[in-house]
Amino acid sequence: KTPNQHVETNYPLCLTEINGTSLLECIIKNTQSIKNAKFVFSFLETEAQHYHLDKVVSLLAAGSRSILVPEQTQGSACTALLAACQLAQEAELLIVSANELVDDDLGAMVNNFRKRGLDAGTLTFHSIHPRYSFVSLDDDGLVVEAAQRKPISANATAGVFWFARTADFVEGTQNLISKESSVDGSYFVASVFNELVLKQKKIGVSSLALKKYIPLKTEHQVDQYKSVNK
Repeated sequence: KTPNQHVETNYPLCLTEINGTSLLECIIKNTQSIKNAKFVFSFLETEAQHYHLDKVVSLLAAGSRSILVPEQTQGSACTALLAACQLAQEAELLIVSANELVDDDLGAMVNNFRKRGLDAGTLTFHSIHPRYSFVSLDDDGLVVEAAQRKPISANATAGVFWFARTADFVEGTQNLISKESSVDGSYFVASVFNELVLKQKKIGVSSLALKKYIPLKTEHQVDQYKSVNK
């Protein structure tokens, strides 16, 4: 290669740009209607240092914190737990995945969950593809079971999870790990709902139109989304 030859860099998926706007920016924009929200980001330490992710989010969300994870964890629940343990345990917690995009106002979703007096909630869309996590509902529309990579219903979760108390998520995740309730060696946020169900907590859902959910988990999905949004 000549010194001036451009080398393509595999940037983290959270920096994926659609029409000049990164996925991180979209996520922050969709949560800005939540009053008094405090942003905490979890990044792989090597990626944060190499791509200056902590600096990026400090520009996007003033006063935000970045939790640097030293190495790959055993799934999304473990990653979220590292941050949640450092937060006020009686405060609300909203976990948003950074490898998928929900094109909707998440503040409205949170307000809806509050009004319904729920202990936890998630966004769902229609799918039966086993790449997702799923929840089954009772006749009142409350979650009675959650499963990862196993379609127990057509209610797939969209990577957005709300808890009325951070402590409920922390305790639920710790119980999940102590029981070794992993899927292919990993622990997922959706599975924490099962621990809350055992404690008779009220967990609800809010339906999301399929066109408002954009998975960006693979390079193919990223390229596909970019191709239709040129």
